Amino acid sequence: MGFDMLRREPRLRGGRATLWTAAMLGAAIMVGALPAVGAEPAPRASLVPRDALFASPTYSELQISPDGKQLAFLHPLNGVLNVWVAPLDDLKAATPVTRFDTRPPDSFQWSPDGRYILVLKDVGGEEHSQLWVANLEKRTVVNMTADPAVQTKIVKLSKRRPGEILVGMNIRDRLYRDIYRIDLATGQRTEVLRNERNYIDVVADPDFNIRLGVRGNIDGSSTYFRLDPAGPSEFMTIPLASLRNSKILGLDGAGKLLMFDSRTSDKANLVAVDLATGKQTPLAASGRADIVDTLFDEASGALLATREDPLVSEWTVRSDEVRAEFAALQAAAAGPFKIVDQTPDNARWLLLETVPNRPDRYSWWNRKDRTLVPLLSTRPDLEKQALARRNPVKIASRDGLTLPSYLTLPTNAKLGADGMPVTPVPMVLLVHGGPWLRDDLAFDPQHAWLADRGYAVLSVNFRASGGFGSDFMAKGDRKWSETMHDDLLDGVQWAIDKGVTAKDRVAVMGLSYGGYSTLVSLSFTPDTFQCGVDLAGPSNLVKQVALMPDWWTWQRPQFVNRVGDPATREGAADLMRRSPIARVDAISKPLLVTNGANDPRIFPSQSEEIVDALKARGKPVTYAFYPDEGHVYAKDATNISFAAIAEHFLSKCLGGPAEPYGDDLAGSQVDLKTGAGFVPGLERALADGTK
Repeated sequence: MGFDMLRREPRLRGGRATLWTAAMLGAAIMVGALPAVGAEPAPRASLVPRDALFASPTYSELQISPDGKQLAFLHPLNGVLNVWVAPLDDLKAATPVTRFDTRPPDSFQWSPDGRYILVLKDVGGEEHSQLWVANLEKRTVVNMTADPAVQTKIVKLSKRRPGEILVGMNIRDRLYRDIYRIDLATGQRTEVLRNERNYIDVVADPDFNIRLGVRGNIDGSSTYFRLDPAGPSEFMTIPLASLRNSKILGLDGAGKLLMFDSRTSDKANLVAVDLATGKQTPLAASGRADIVDTLFDEASGALLATREDPLVSEWTVRSDEVRAEFAALQAAAAGPFKIVDQTPDNARWLLLETVPNRPDRYSWWNRKDRTLVPLLSTRPDLEKQALARRNPVKIASRDGLTLPSYLTLPTNAKLGADGMPVTPVPMVLLVHGGPWLRDDLAFDPQHAWLADRGYAVLSVNFRASGGFGSDFMAKGDRKWSETMHDDLLDGVQWAIDKGVTAKDRVAVMGLSYGGYSTLVSLSFTPDTFQCGVDLAGPSNLVKQVALMPDWWTWQRPQFVNRVGDPATREGAADLMRRSPIARVDAISKPLLVTNGANDPRIFPSQSEEIVDALKARGKPVTYAFYPDEGHVYAKDATNISFAAIAEHFLSKCLGGPAEPYGDDLAGSQVDLKTGAGFVPGLERALADGTK
């Protein structure tokens, strides 16, 4: 398990990527000139506005309707992302399906018959997902959960049961979900499985029969049981080492289970497993990384290709019938791409492309004539800007690992023959969350924003990051603040050795585990970093493991075995040894902290504990608290507000330019608990924002 197990979270922006533009920086920035303490730095006229960088994307999450005639997607409505629908080839005729006015959807999908759109969305960031059903014909949107304390999970959709949905809901027991069938037209809910055996998940077939139940074990593994009429029987166990990159993709009517599987290999392969016999049939072997995506022919069901991401996302062709076609597609694509959907007749594939120096874009691949037709940019307002390019790099750890990493340089930096700056620039080490998530080459809003402000940005896939095999992940077990942190330090040293930055010009920033890394950086290695930005990072690992919300506790065995066990004296002592709160006296550099009141993963008390400890010692700490947010900030106003604060904080620390606050604080609910005076211009901006 992890802080971020249930949703992938880009740093700071919370799942809704943003973009940047860069222009020439002044010489004073390149030599690290600092503004006077307490003074607001002079802005650079060509800075990309924060509201352009941190507002929601114009288009995202495109999905083709089951009949192939419409597209559904997320698009802003009155400043909040909502679900819209348009004719497949006429996006200008789009109309909104939902009208949420505070928080955007977490996810959505079509019903199998295309009559409904099913939306999962929480109320205030507490991750109690409510199921909203949009009836496209009647133009109604109904909350089928209708209880903000209940968490809903979609278990199965099926063409054989087009007017129904199978869901799990923790109504009876907050720890475990019972399974219900919901009639989408009437909202009638029928209990299908009362989960008295405490299954943490179930697998259903296309007829909505529950065929497998999953139980978590004390060693962190998961055992799957066949749910036969005669009673449950053990089917397979996925050990903890394989749990993160092994995943069931689906179960068909013939009892064939499709899954990513690393039980007999380091990296995840694609296999089919017979539910009756347990016989496994290999379908595709992984190459340099875990297989993370598949492409099947819609009509025949044949496997066409698989995707993995060792450093740059790449497809492996699995059928000779499309080998020449994929060669043409890869030649036409602007960069790495995902095939996110396909029309029912399989005549067109919908691509999401990573475009160098541009926002991500959606494109059509027309299979008959093998042409790539750009459809739309995720951020058309930024298409005219010259953007910094994010570069994949490989960094060697001190003990011989290869760390897949990504570096963005300011566009004005003069480069030498090796592609590195002639003169070192200030740098921000940007650490991903999880820690079992990963960074990749797709557009990243924080890289864009920071590079526009004159900073190099480095993201390192340290050991424990996901996607690179079981062994790479396991090397981080119980190594928080130790070898996992060493990998980040090795990344910083690599950047110094390459001339990217200098040893006294590095800051650190991250969300969730990345926030923990920020605190570790300032408390365990205070001489390496000049300042840190901690977004919802745990400061006390004993409390983090011991205190979990009810619906999260089934993951506790995974956490205990991967991180440490606070239930034993030795385990608690070890967790405290690796907790930044135990080394608060060593923190001497400025720290900016933020947290949301409704965060169910990193409780605000984690931030409050270290903030209070630093305040008591008279050390520079600023705490921005958001009473209307959860773990991953969802509101544009929140993200723009915090970016403004962080930008001025980093400007004082590293010397980059900062856009004036303007009214960027006024639209949010930010509560500056302490330390406004440590951030240039913030006290005045707060006063102006409350007028």
